[in-house]
Amino acid sequence: KVKKLKKPLRFLVHSAGTIDPIKSILDVTQDELRKALAVNLEGPVLLTTALYPSMSNNAMPGRVLHVSSGAAHGPPPVGWAAYGISKAGFYQAFKTLDKEFVHLGGKVRVGSFKPGVVDTDMQGTIRSARPGEMPVVGNFHNMKKNAVTEEEDGAGASVARPPPEGALDSPDNVAFFAEWLLLGPDEEEFANRDDPNVYDIRNSELFANWIPQQNLPKD
Repeated sequence: KVKKLKKPLRFLVHSAGTIDPIKSILDVTQDELRKALAVNLEGPVLLTTALYPSMSNNAMPGRVLHVSSGAAHGPPPVGWAAYGISKAGFYQAFKTLDKEFVHLGGKVRVGSFKPGVVDTDMQGTIRSARPGEMPVVGNFHNMKKNAVTEEEDGAGASVARPPPEGALDSPDNVAFFAEWLLLGPDEEEFANRDDPNVYDIRNSELFANWIPQQNLPKD
């Protein structure tokens, strides 16, 4: 249950998620699947609809931003069955909610983006998986080894930069991209209605929108 907010709410970002359990689909229990669906799908949908009255009472349309995953758009790595299934539902929720809200007058819009591979607690869970459960786990260990710290990068957390290739990105860098999505594009662009996919932080065509010129790749 969500208490009635005293002030209008302009932005809502759904970034919480769980990748548990990492195991064969044949070994996923009913309770495990239900938990994955509850965290990755049910919670965001119900929180959005509960907050809709507060978000639709603004001079400018409210914006709900879904943090998606590549696992929502094709078969995920072996071992990620519950995650992939629930994230695919989360992607459909983004499209469905935005269409419904447009029908209600467009006072709230819903967008979505893929953040790449980010150095969060979820990555620790992934790296703790056994190769028998997740054959590609070694790739994620390598991306952690290749991750560049803010001190090594020299830019620090206060400056956006292109996502690294073959390495984990920082949560701060992803936040810069999310900030641009929330504040930059117009309503139709934010909802990405003309694209069957979602925004991707690794799309170099978007770099100039959210990365300072001095940090852009040199031609």
